[in-house]
Amino acid sequence: MRSAIANMMFDYVETLEGIASEDEAFAHLSKVANFFGLSSFAISGIPEPHEKIDPYILLNGWPEEWSRRYVDKGYVRIDPVIQRTLLSDNAFVWSDELKRINVDRKGMEFMHEATEFGFVNGFSVPIHSIRGFRAIVTYASDRVDLSREARGALHMISIYAHNKIKELKTGGKNALMQRSVNLTPREKECISWCSEGKTAWEISTILGISERTVSHILENAQRKMNTTNRTQLVAETIRAGLIR
Repeated sequence: MRSAIANMMFDYVETLEGIASEDEAFAHLSKVANFFGLSSFAISGIPEPHEKIDPYILLNGWPEEWSRRYVDKGYVRIDPVIQRTLLSDNAFVWSDELKRINVDRKGMEFMHEATEFGFVNGFSVPIHSIRGFRAIVTYASDRVDLSREARGALHMISIYAHNKIKELKTGGKNALMQRSVNLTPREKECISWCSEGKTAWEISTILGISERTVSHILENAQRKMNTTNRTQLVAETIRAGLIR
C-alpha cells in the first residue's frame, strides 16, 4: 500500500499532465508546498555571472517585496543557495548543506536578511543537464521537517514542475519528448526498478547481473535522456512515456 506521500506525488504527476496554464501550475505547486509545510517557492534558470536573473524566472511564489529586492539588488550573485546548487545536482535542505560550503560575509548577511520574510530554512532541487543547462526549484519556510521519503518525493515533483512550466512558457512539448529517444529493454528495466527505489546493488541481485553493469546501464540511459542523476532520469523517462 502506498504512503500518503507517495499517493500525493503520483496524483500530482498525473494532474500535471492536464495543466494548461501557468496559473494552474502555480496553484498546484502551492498545494504541494503546503502539504510539505513549506510556505514559499520559486522555479528559475540560473544566469551566467554577468546576467540578471529576471528573464530566467519561470514561476515566482516568493513574497513580492522580497522578490523585487532580490532582483533589483542582484542577490543571485551572492545567494549561498545558488552557489550550492552549482556545485552538485543533489537536492538539499539549506541548513544541512550551507554549513559545508564557505559562505562569505555577504552571503551570511543575505541569509539573515531573508529571515525577515520567514526564510529561515528551505529545500532546493538543482536541475542540470549534461549540455550545461542549470536551474533550481526552491522552497522556503520558517522551518523544514522533511523525512527521507518526503525529500525524495519533493525532488521528483520539482523536476516535473520545472519541465511543465518550461513547456507552458515555450508553448510546446518538452524538447526531449519531441525527439526519438531509444532506450534498450534492459535500460528500461533498470530504470523501472530505480523508480521503485531500488539501489544498483538491489537491481543487480534482482536481474542477476553485476552492480557495475547496472551502474553502466543507468549511466548510458542518463546520457541518452540528457540527465545528470537517477531521480531526474526516472522523472524524464516517465514523462516521455518510456516507462510506466
